Amino acid sequence: MKTIEMVGLVFLGLLFFVWPVPHTVSVRDLLLVSNLLVFGGLAWSRGSWRYALRGLSPPIITLAGLAAWMYFVAFVISSETAWSLDEIASQWVRGFAALSVGALVALAARGNLRLAQGAFAVLLAALAAHIIYVDFQAVQGLLAPGSLDRMAGLTEGPDKSNYLTNVLFSFLLAELFFRGVYKKRVLPLANTVFAAVLALAVISVFAERTRNGIVTLVLMLLLLGWFYLRERRDRLNKLAISASVVAMFVIALGGVGLVVTARQSSSLNELIDTIPIAWDTEHYKAWQEENSENWPKLPNGQAVDISLYQRIAWFKEGLLLVREHPFGIGFGRNAFGHGLKAKYGKGSGHSHSGLLDMAIGLGIPGALLWLGFFASLAAIAWRRSRAGENYAAILLLLLLLDYGVRMVLDSVIRDHMLQQFMFLAGLAAVLTVAPAKREPST
Repeated sequence: MKTIEMVGLVFLGLLFFVWPVPHTVSVRDLLLVSNLLVFGGLAWSRGSWRYALRGLSPPIITLAGLAAWMYFVAFVISSETAWSLDEIASQWVRGFAALSVGALVALAARGNLRLAQGAFAVLLAALAAHIIYVDFQAVQGLLAPGSLDRMAGLTEGPDKSNYLTNVLFSFLLAELFFRGVYKKRVLPLANTVFAAVLALAVISVFAERTRNGIVTLVLMLLLLGWFYLRERRDRLNKLAISASVVAMFVIALGGVGLVVTARQSSSLNELIDTIPIAWDTEHYKAWQEENSENWPKLPNGQAVDISLYQRIAWFKEGLLLVREHPFGIGFGRNAFGHGLKAKYGKGSGHSHSGLLDMAIGLGIPGALLWLGFFASLAAIAWRRSRAGENYAAILLLLLLLDYGVRMVLDSVIRDHMLQQFMFLAGLAAVLTVAPAKREPST
């Protein structure tokens, strides 16, 4: 491997490790630019990109349309043009740069399987380092007196850490599928090391105890199970298929159980009682304040589950903002809060749903363009996964499922989470249509 390729892999590993660590924006930007330059040079040296990118026209065009719509809304529709432009610059310029780096890494790996495997190795190492620290914190919590808190690792919170865990699971589950079905190894990990990393990832799920993350992981497992049945349908008899379906049902049921026990949360009766209270945003106003002292009471006299109450109320008010501003108010991470402030005179923050925040900021056209980007990538990955053995296609589908579900349930279309997803989407998408191949011997 050439020296410049080794340098690029070091930069790539450092970037992926630093990305979720708080207060590292300057370091992230420096590493992002460094990776852009190094892998841009390597990709350029590989020659024409037309063949590698010819199958990606739909997502590229859709994403270009989204970028154009962002600026149109900011300049023509938004009453806070300067704020929206600043948000676009801080979020999407970096996001598009991250997408470009991921694509350039894949383009540089054309005809260079060792470079592709090296890129996978450093990404796994960065993710595993975060997961190992989460598990270390969990062990410390078990040994210390008192209750065991949810672990955040080196990130800002358990939800941010769990996002990394699920990204790691995307790589591991795609590899598990390939080793189990095709008897081939893509990730440069021995079976024992692979099993150890998988076990560490499972432990981190329990350490983080994030409900939305568990829901997403269960869906990823079900998707993988469906892939397995699709590939083995000619070899499995009816009994085996029935057993597999039962196993998938058990996985789903077990996931629901994990969600229920992951955190001490509301019972089903409390959930049912909370929904009408939270939906009545005209009568109950506590949702307008992050730290209200007058939370509504349930029929049994207990205070509502604050998180549940706020999420439901914010979801309703977010939908009302989309209805009132179908073309958006201007992109921003806290478009929900800006919309509330313009409507009620007070409000801040996000709605806890990235997709809803995007719909508020960019309107229905913006949300549809973003979903179109997802759908076009998923369609490409789906076709390629059916056409033959394609690790990147399976990986891309798992990444899209993970991020797609999380952006509905959590505010992840922002900051390092957006950048990491865009990088991975660029990497997996290009490798899907132009897989890395072993260099021909000379």
